[in-house]
Order: sequence, then structure tokens, then C-alpha cells
Amino acid sequence: MKTRKANRNGKAVLVTALMLLLALCAELLVSCGNPDTGTPDSSSAEASGADTAAPAETTEVSYDPGIPSVNWNDAEFLILYNGNELEPNLDFKAEALNGSTLNDAVYNRNAKIQEKHKLVVKADYNYDSAIKDTVEKSYKSGEESYHLVEANQTYSMTMAVTGMLQSFDNLPKINLEKPYWYSGLLSGSTLKDKNYFAYSDANVHAFGATPCAIFNKKVAKDFNVDNLYKVVEDGKWTYKYMSDIVKGITGDLDGDQKITKDDRLGMIANNFCVDCFISGSGFQMVSANDEGYPELRVVDEQFYDIVDGVKDLCSVENGMFLVDRTSTATEAREYWTEQAITSDRALFWIGNLKCAERLRSKETDFGILPIPKANEEQENYAVHMQANIGATMAVPVSVQNTADVSAIIEDIAYESYLSVMPTYMEVLIQGQVVRDVESLTTLGIIRGSYYCDMGFMLGNYGVSILSTCRDIVTNMGETSIKFKASSKVWDSKLRSFREEMDKLA
Repeated sequence: MKTRKANRNGKAVLVTALMLLLALCAELLVSCGNPDTGTPDSSSAEASGADTAAPAETTEVSYDPGIPSVNWNDAEFLILYNGNELEPNLDFKAEALNGSTLNDAVYNRNAKIQEKHKLVVKADYNYDSAIKDTVEKSYKSGEESYHLVEANQTYSMTMAVTGMLQSFDNLPKINLEKPYWYSGLLSGSTLKDKNYFAYSDANVHAFGATPCAIFNKKVAKDFNVDNLYKVVEDGKWTYKYMSDIVKGITGDLDGDQKITKDDRLGMIANNFCVDCFISGSGFQMVSANDEGYPELRVVDEQFYDIVDGVKDLCSVENGMFLVDRTSTATEAREYWTEQAITSDRALFWIGNLKCAERLRSKETDFGILPIPKANEEQENYAVHMQANIGATMAVPVSVQNTADVSAIIEDIAYESYLSVMPTYMEVLIQGQVVRDVESLTTLGIIRGSYYCDMGFMLGNYGVSILSTCRDIVTNMGETSIKFKASSKVWDSKLRSFREEMDKLA
């Protein structure tokens, strides 16, 4: 009984911390956007004859966009969204109240939107490639089908550059500067100063797909590992720091003279970890040049050093068990990792927040850390929104009534900021995914360190940077040789991409 009581009190502290965290993020966003809204300093107060002893008046900041009802006369607002069975997309699909906290928050938000705008929210599911095909069919026929589409970055970028999506310039009611839109991600996905897809607090699926490092607290204690939260706070959480810990833990438990999935492991992951570690460096693999065209940056000594750092971190010699070196089967990639953590044999698992969600029913005590920095010279932690999982928000170009549609989407984003995202964060706590205040702080670091890199999004155009990185790390290939050989092909592919850009209105 004492343990239960302690856990309940701990959750209360976490929930309180969550509310403070979300409020602080909002305040920071507002103060950055409105630098002149601070209170006068004491000298100003004295000069005006003000009573400096009197408490300053505080007013709660409201981000309500003030969208009036569009009154659709019970017509359907059609949403097409992506996902998969292992990591389902719960952004909009909530057909009834069922007692599940997140489902009910989404259902209630949808109901509020429906009541206010006199419409029916209808959400259909399909794979990303099928979503692209559906939007393309509407684009070619000129017939309106879906009002809002959610696809991953790779397919969103493909639809954007081929003219299938509305520019946000054409969506008059959407204000991307509001705190419920992730405006910091826009620069990395811009096509000639225009954005065609974005993330908001409605995108819990994308937030759940955020890369992170999960660590087993029992293993950390058994091996006298430093306080990792303090290491993160001090800015010392780097590739090398992690590697030094990992190689001191991996060991042969069964005496067969080799390291397998059943041994003690300093770190385990599938090759998705390569994407995660590279994103942790914050390096832009593809960025816009002065003319607004994407330009390849991977033939660069700094990038070679980053990839070599990831290769060193993921080497067998340094204690990493990279699943794909043994098996690429789904069972291996998705569950050997989880089993190593839950059986208290592995210290680190590189995955995403949805991986952490899978641990919520387990007895294993674990914590969550950001992806490490490339080195201590790197100022801030960084993390990308996954290009192949998660979902952005976009409006097909076939949509005619952009004023109404953009008003509805803005309201969806705002209402999600008020209820859905806080509920998701609370679910992480109440569901035993976030088990300490320090891991909650990690979520704050993650939310403040997102960036977009077009280099993650161009796989459909044959710019296969990530698959090349995975191959180099998995097979210990020569970094500079691989990238110099591939860059000529990628430059050619980028020229085709730029030609598509020139066709955009």
C-alpha cells in the first residue's frame, strides 16, 4: 500500500510539472513573438510615480484565434490520415467515447468542432502511398475529395513539390505563428519561401514518433552509471559519452564467446537508430541555397565526422548490438529490443516515444533521454520529426473553399492545444511511460529541439541519404568514399526536384 501511495503522489507531481512545462513553452513562444510585452522595470515605475511595492497585475495570455462558426449545414469535413498497426495514428479516429483517455479527448475535440461549425468530422485511414495516389487523382480531375490530409514527411514533400497541395499562403485563417503550430519546423521544409505542410498540436502521432533514448534504471544502478539526467542537463550527453558507458556494460552471459541478443547489452537498436543519431547532431544534410533551391551538403568533412561518430558509437567493438546485423525480420527489429530492456539485460534502447509507450504495462523501471549530441561543442540537443512515420497536416489543391477549410483546421489545432496534446502528455505519465520528473524535463527538451531537414524527405526522389548512412554504419563502410560516389547521382536527382519546384505557382 505504501508503494501505491508513493506512486500516486509521484504522478500528482508529474502532472503539475506537465502543466507548468506546457505553460512555460507557451509563454516563451509569446515573449519571443512579442518582445515589447514585458512589465516595466523598477526605474520606469519610479519615474512614473508608481507604487513599486504594489504587486504587478498579471493577465492570462489567450491564444484563441477567435474563429467564428463557418456553418457547414451538417456537411462532412473529410480527413484522410496514415498510420500502421504497430504505431497507429490516433490524431482523428475516435468513433465513440470508450473510456480511453486519449480517444475520449480526440472524440470530445471532434465533437466540439462539429457542434461549433455545424459539420460532421469523417476520418478515413490509408497507407501513405495510397494517400498520395488519392490526392493526385483529385488534383488531376479537379474534383474535391478530402479537405485535410495527414501523410508522413516523405509523401507530404512529394505531394507538395508536384503541385498537389495548397500553400499556406492560400489558407487565410491559419496562423503558423501561434504556439499550437510548430513554426520552428517550417524553414527546413520550405519550397521557395512557401510551406505546404506543417505540424500542430493535433499531430500526436508525429510527437509519439519522436526519437529518444530509453534506459533501464536497474542496469544503470547495477553498473554505477552516472546520473544521466544530470549529464544531459550539463550538456555532456554526447556520442562519446554514451559510447564509453555502453562498452563497459556489454558482456557474454552464456559463455559462447560471442555477443547475441540474449547477452548483456550496453545498447540495442535496429538501424533506425542511425537516423536518430544523425538527427541528434542537428546537421542539415539538404538545405536551401540563396535562390531557395535545395542543395546537398553531405560531401562535407563535418558530416563525415558525424557519420563516423555514429559508426563508432554503433560498432560491435564498442558494445552496440545492432539488430539488423543478425536479422531484418520484424520480430527481431521491433521486439528483440523491447525484450532486452524488459528482461533487465540492456541499458539503452534507441527508439521513439511510441516504443516507450509499449513499456507502460511492464514492471521494468526506465527513463527517457534525448538523442545525444555529436560532441560537446554542439550547443543544443536536436531531433528530427520522423520522415517515414508520423503525419503532417496539409490541404489538397483541389479544395475550393480555402477560407472555411483553413478556419476549421485552425480551430482543430487550437482545440488540440487546449485538450488533446496535454491529454497525450498526461497519458504518458498516468500510463507509466514517463515515470519521473526528469523524464518529463526530457520531453520539454525534445519539444524545444525539433528541426526539419529535407535530406530526410527526399527518398521518393532517389536522394537516398539515410539508407546510405544506415548501410555505412551497419556494414562499417568507408564514409567519404560512399558519399562522394553517391553525391553525383543525388545531385542529378535534385535537379529533377528543382524542375518540379519551378512549376509551382
